[in-house]
Amino acid sequence: MPKPQGKLAAFIAELRRRKVFRVAAFYGGIVFVIVQIIDGTFEVMGIPAWVSRLLIVLLATGFPVAIGLAWVFDITSEGVVRTKGRSKGKPGTSNRTLIAVAILAIIVAVWGWKDRLLPGGLAPIRSIAVLPLDNLGGDPEQIYFVEGMHEALITELAKISALRVISRTSTLGFGAAGASIPEIARALNVDAIVEGSVLVVGDRVRINAQLIDGRRDQHLWAEAYERDLRDILALHQEVARAIAKQVRATLTPEEEARLASAPQVNPEAYQLYLKALHFRNQESPENFQKTVDYLEQAVAIDPTLAQAHALLVWGSFMTQFYGFISIEEARTKARAAINQAVKLDDTLPEVLVHLGLYRYFYEWDWAGAEQAFRRAITLNPGYMPAHYEYGLFLGRMGRAHEAQEAIQRAKDFDPLSMQGLLGLGFVSVYGRRYDQAIEHFEQALELYPDNGHIMFWLSTALAYAGKYEEAIAIYEQLASIDPRAYSSNIQTLITTYAQMGRRAEARALLDSLRLEGQDLVLDPVDMAEVYSALGEQDAALSQLEIAFEEGSPRMISLKIHPRFDPLRDHPRFQALLRRLNFPE
Repeated sequence: MPKPQGKLAAFIAELRRRKVFRVAAFYGGIVFVIVQIIDGTFEVMGIPAWVSRLLIVLLATGFPVAIGLAWVFDITSEGVVRTKGRSKGKPGTSNRTLIAVAILAIIVAVWGWKDRLLPGGLAPIRSIAVLPLDNLGGDPEQIYFVEGMHEALITELAKISALRVISRTSTLGFGAAGASIPEIARALNVDAIVEGSVLVVGDRVRINAQLIDGRRDQHLWAEAYERDLRDILALHQEVARAIAKQVRATLTPEEEARLASAPQVNPEAYQLYLKALHFRNQESPENFQKTVDYLEQAVAIDPTLAQAHALLVWGSFMTQFYGFISIEEARTKARAAINQAVKLDDTLPEVLVHLGLYRYFYEWDWAGAEQAFRRAITLNPGYMPAHYEYGLFLGRMGRAHEAQEAIQRAKDFDPLSMQGLLGLGFVSVYGRRYDQAIEHFEQALELYPDNGHIMFWLSTALAYAGKYEEAIAIYEQLASIDPRAYSSNIQTLITTYAQMGRRAEARALLDSLRLEGQDLVLDPVDMAEVYSALGEQDAALSQLEIAFEEGSPRMISLKIHPRFDPLRDHPRFQALLRRLNFPE
């Protein structure tokens, strides 16, 4: 005697008998094809977005209807007939069960399509790009201010962990008219675009912002905000909160608190700070010096401007690197700046990132630097510079896999920038993956042709990979394209000659620098690289010991730098590593 079926098994058997599963599969296949046609053709053909939304809603609503009809009716050779119930004595399905199944089907359908049925018929927005803001006043002198407002708005939005916000450098190419909104959204891999403008009149600043769905080029929201210049930080936060509300981003209590209050600023000091940002982004030694000058003026007027103090750490390092000030002066300035910044606000990601840089550039405090970087990321997971600088730090510590992951996260926030590709190239060099590094640097050079910094690193990676002739060809182009990059990195050409076995040419080039009184372009670490390539280990180690005594920030790469591989087993080199107290 067959074993009686359970209720669930009987119900599933009844669904099969009534061909409900077959109808559901067929309906689903048809819906999939129709949706693909809608997504692929309606926008191109200029069909209004409401038509596609209406069709999708009808298809979603039709699913439970189709299931219900499949339960009740069957298609036979005699036509459409009502499906016969099971004979008496066999487990059946009551009308109550049928109603419950229908309700469940409707719930499932609505839940599956809920993203399409949000107000406006839009799927959730989880990523945003803010395009460069228009200078509504047209005053060229206000360009720096508008640029600063653009960067500040991105920084505030990036504090919202529920959103992925593209960094400023990747959006710069989309400022002028050209690409459509959907094209920009696809290029930056975002759901929505923010456009806007800035107008400054006297002591008042006005921001107009609008939110556009990048997938359908549909306008979602627009608003204007105006405040006194003293409340400009609060203005940034107000716009960021409004955008978060429109995209229904969930804020954590900490994010709510950070976006709810902001100190007033001195308008004159803040505008000097924005000028400093403008020149920092120009990326040249002369502009780095201007950056520092404006920052020092800003903090002299308003000592409470934490962001300006923090950026002075970076400015001190860059002006020292290019020979404007000594290492000791840079360290002193950086220490005073970061101490003041931390005292003012140790929750700002900008402050924490520069704290990390100071700790490992000037104090060789590896654990303290990592702690600062990780805290910056915890407080603001969307802050690209934190991921980038942390990735470079990890690479210099020899943690190649972690470094690659951190730099890739930075690149996700800034997909079209030079920085992400350079960072991936750097950590590939540190990991001795030279072919991979060359690929990253070549990709960067395609985006930014004739960039001296990229060409220098490409030449360096080619030399490490043993492609000496290619390395020399790239490097020699710098003489006409970027003479400063050529002269300030001349040790690369000298070491390449030495590695090729052309030691006489390497020595001749080194001697020519001394004869021309240019030996100052090569600091002790540069000289150590040259002597290491020439096989003069004692001379190389003596230069590194000088750099150690000077407290050179360039010692941070000693643990992993490929140029010093010939020295690694030497007792003096091992002693230096111990004195630097690198982590295992």
